[in-house]
Amino acid sequence: MREIAGESVLVSVGNGVADFCGIVKLNDSAKVIWSALQNGTTQEELIQALVNTFHITENQAKMDVVQSLELLLNKRMITCE
Repeated sequence: MREIAGESVLVSVGNGVADFCGIVKLNDSAKVIWSALQNGTTQEELIQALVNTFHITENQAKMDVVQSLELLLNKRMITCE
């Protein structure tokens, strides 16, 4: 993750450059998710991080987490274990 012109973006580096061209601009919730993923976390912990940070319902947080993870998985920016 990089800060470019006041925006948080994911930029592919290393071997990932061949698989993904471009950048992904992160909104505030995606930034929280990406930061938590850097430390290793579960989907439930990601949901709780959004609930605690933005004071939203668990249902809304779950939808945000699922959508963000699907995007990152489809772009091969993360893997699931």
